[in-house]
Amino acid sequence: MKRKKRQIISLLIIFSLLVGVYLEMTVFSLSRVSLRFETVVSEKIPPSFHNASIGVISDVNGNISNLNKAVDHLKIYQPDIVVFSGNLFDETTTASDEVAIRDLLTSIPDKLGKYAVLGSGDIPSSNDIARQTLQTSGFRILDNSVTPIHNQTNESIQLVGLNTNASITYPTVVDGGFVITVAHNPDVYDSLRDQTMDVMITGKSMNGKIRLPLIGALFPSSKYNEKRKQYDETIMIQSSGVGTSKPEFRLFTNPDVVIIRLQNPQ
Repeated sequence: MKRKKRQIISLLIIFSLLVGVYLEMTVFSLSRVSLRFETVVSEKIPPSFHNASIGVISDVNGNISNLNKAVDHLKIYQPDIVVFSGNLFDETTTASDEVAIRDLLTSIPDKLGKYAVLGSGDIPSSNDIARQTLQTSGFRILDNSVTPIHNQTNESIQLVGLNTNASITYPTVVDGGFVITVAHNPDVYDSLRDQTMDVMITGKSMNGKIRLPLIGALFPSSKYNEKRKQYDETIMIQSSGVGTSKPEFRLFTNPDVVIIRLQNPQ
């Protein structure tokens, strides 16, 4: 009798754990938008950009509720630069959703500029809508182009935005300058190894969506899916996304807003 009781208790514990994991994967983690901080230290960062910050959001996928939480994070922290690294809508986004997303993006604080690249999920049929929504809300779309950003001085950092939906032509950047490259697809790094990129900001992978301790991503959609890792001379920082691609599940990869803090060691 005692043995049978222990077996029932064990089965109930296992069942409870399985239900908990399932709910975490399909409900709780999908809506838990976290704020993640990364610090980049380099002597190439101009003194006027010491302690400057870059807010990164990616892969909204039409999730208005999570975008609202992400925007709240940005409003509280108020980074100097805001970057969006692709995938604004999904196939279920309605016209009213587009208006809500545009209004949220418009409300993001703008100090030194808001910049964006389009993602693979910004499919051709909605590409113009995504582009128009971003531009109307104050984002400048970088399409295989470089933009110098100044912080009230003649000093600048170079922001490169790549169109990973087409053939990439990497623009010419200032020699010796601090270069931040934004690309939706992290896998394009393989074709850019010869370029000068101090930091590469990407999205798409959602850090693998499901990660296990000591194992990593179980179903990676990209070759590169770490939150932060250095490859050669480039620090790649990936957003885990604001929304979630289908099928919608996550584990140990909460949606996030990334704040990158720049520091000059001198």
